[in-house]
Amino acid sequence: MNAWKYAEETLDKVSRTFALNIKVLGKNLREPVLLAYLYMRIADTIEDESDLPAKEKATLLKKFSQAVNFGGENIDEFIKALPQNWKNSEKADCALCYNAAIIIPLLQEYSKPFADAVKKGVEEMCNGMAEFSARQEIRTDGWFTIESEADLDRYCYFVAGLVGNMLTELFCISKKNFNERLQKKLRELSVSFGLALQLVNIMKDINEDSSRKVCFVPMEFCRKHGINSVQDFFSPETPQEKKNSVISELTGKAKKHLQDAKNYIKTLPRFEYRIRLFCLWPSLMAADNLRVIGEGGNKITRETVKKIIRRTTIFGWSNSWVEREFSRFLPCFAL
Repeated sequence: MNAWKYAEETLDKVSRTFALNIKVLGKNLREPVLLAYLYMRIADTIEDESDLPAKEKATLLKKFSQAVNFGGENIDEFIKALPQNWKNSEKADCALCYNAAIIIPLLQEYSKPFADAVKKGVEEMCNGMAEFSARQEIRTDGWFTIESEADLDRYCYFVAGLVGNMLTELFCISKKNFNERLQKKLRELSVSFGLALQLVNIMKDINEDSSRKVCFVPMEFCRKHGINSVQDFFSPETPQEKKNSVISELTGKAKKHLQDAKNYIKTLPRFEYRIRLFCLWPSLMAADNLRVIGEGGNKITRETVKKIIRRTTIFGWSNSWVEREFSRFLPCFAL
């Protein structure tokens, strides 16, 4: 089996959205970003598996991180430790884990700076997911909750903020014309760029997460508005205005990060059109999702997604258009 062909075909199976984003990049970035995404997808699949105890997750995450770090030398240890029922699973994510030996060696085709940026991101993500998997087993009344805003920031960093850092490093390595001032500005905004997308995802998935007795809304925000427990937050007897006040806390936080995401994109040179599109698509989708949530909906439609892609493809080079577009999706967005 051709390894790159497998990687590209698997990307289409595990994520339509990111498959579209990654394919818009030029080849010198597309392949390392594709590998990084698949590696992180493996880590996320392990962390998401509800039937695995935290200790087993931590062991698997460590073995996987080591396999990536050493170019796949000890990948067999990771594969042998995977749940047996994943081996013939019809789920693309599980199959990807069992086929990790196909894609891990591909990273060796790239220069040390490229490979090191990906390895660092994978290691940080695996360590962070192991930490939060352990915390999820320590539940209060059967619920996993986030206590404070600082806890939320830490969680979001491990699943998204570090991805912003890694992508920025890959951009800077691949583009020799990025001067020191530009690189510094991008690095200052890179974590916030990632956090913007994750916070909107958390808000979009609040009800779905609650079905698993998981809540990423900080209890600190709830108590501030007179809601004393996670059960009260989801109780139909709790006044809606109190719940709305809690959600407003998250909305304000997400808007601040989306402001940084917008500035991150505007910092990218206009002639780096493919990178701008790669960053614009998820950011504008997140901004419009936030508007929809504020209006009582759940997520944007496929037609809206297509419209965003069409408009950015035509106008995404323009910083003034980017400014106006964020304002259009979020009329009360502080510009």
